[in-house]
Amino acid sequence: MDKKYIANFNASLPRLGYGCMRLPVNDSKIDFDAAKKLIHYAYEHGLNYFDTAYNYHGEESETFLGKVLPDFKRESYFLTSKLPVWKVKEEADAERLFNEQLKKCNTEYFDFYLLHSLSKKSIETVEKFNLYDFIVKKKAEGKIKNIGFSFHDSNEVLQKFAAAHKWDFAQLQINYWDWEENDAKSLYDTLEKLNIPCFVMEPVRGGFLASFAPNAMKHFTDYNKEASIASWALRWVASLPNVAIILSGMSNMEQLKDNIKTFTDLKPINGKEQKIIDNVIKDLRKIKPVPCTGCRYCMDCQYGVDIPGVFEIYNDYKKSENKIIAAKQYFTFMDEKEQGSNCQKCGECMTKCPQHISIPDELEKIHAEMLEIRPVTVQ
Repeated sequence: MDKKYIANFNASLPRLGYGCMRLPVNDSKIDFDAAKKLIHYAYEHGLNYFDTAYNYHGEESETFLGKVLPDFKRESYFLTSKLPVWKVKEEADAERLFNEQLKKCNTEYFDFYLLHSLSKKSIETVEKFNLYDFIVKKKAEGKIKNIGFSFHDSNEVLQKFAAAHKWDFAQLQINYWDWEENDAKSLYDTLEKLNIPCFVMEPVRGGFLASFAPNAMKHFTDYNKEASIASWALRWVASLPNVAIILSGMSNMEQLKDNIKTFTDLKPINGKEQKIIDNVIKDLRKIKPVPCTGCRYCMDCQYGVDIPGVFEIYNDYKKSENKIIAAKQYFTFMDEKEQGSNCQKCGECMTKCPQHISIPDELEKIHAEMLEIRPVTVQ
């Protein structure tokens, strides 16, 4: 796999990083054996950057890596985790949470460590409890090699926060859909101007840019039948000069092998391919999906609604336009209490959503649309 030398770290990182938020599961728990095979295959093929967080997989992702990564020499891979800012209620919590993460990950240090999922509101918590000073202290102690933050808010908020402190890197949601639709370009430009390396999350937007409506995908397949749809999104992000590493949450061997193939002898997007992507974006704009990435930060809903599950069914329907499959997934395979109609519009989920989705309104709209396409045979 291709690597990229990053002067800020005096290290070469693999172009692709393993995001451990979407590992294979069995009965909602990490399928240990299947996930371990993926980690080993990745490592053996040069993918030695592993990104986890306190809350991933019901707080089990760190523990999983703590059991698997010791199979390799510690200095041979990069391990990243994140401080769950929303769990900090007093200064002492940061120390407690950090030590818990070291123990779960079975490590003495993190190569990269982030303040997780920052927005204007959570930055208030960072400042109130001196969390920047905390991670700087841990870096001085040698327990963190590089400090950064992941971000979900406006460019105005980013400019102020990023410039207020010295950062080794920052993590943003960058992909060709969000570039203009959600002003990701401005966020990227801000990091570039501040000489802060950009780590990329959601390059295929939770899978949305890996498979969509046939008329949109045709632009890609007509040009290159051998290339996966996801590879276009990954290559597009990799063509941005200030991108240090690109994270992908690979949940099966097929995805892993395809992504490794993309990042071996990587070919940047050329001018003709960019025009093709522009045409795809035009077609995708007509689909109007819910901009959910499946991060599950909105869960659990106190009323039982499976928010990301509802959005996934709806987005798949909008991409495929298959009414029968969508109705069956929603009304037959999904429990009634999990459906959008059970939303009580309390608004709690909206305070947690990094994408700032108007979740109650979307759930109401989706349920009404599902009722319209519901065939008589679906009971």
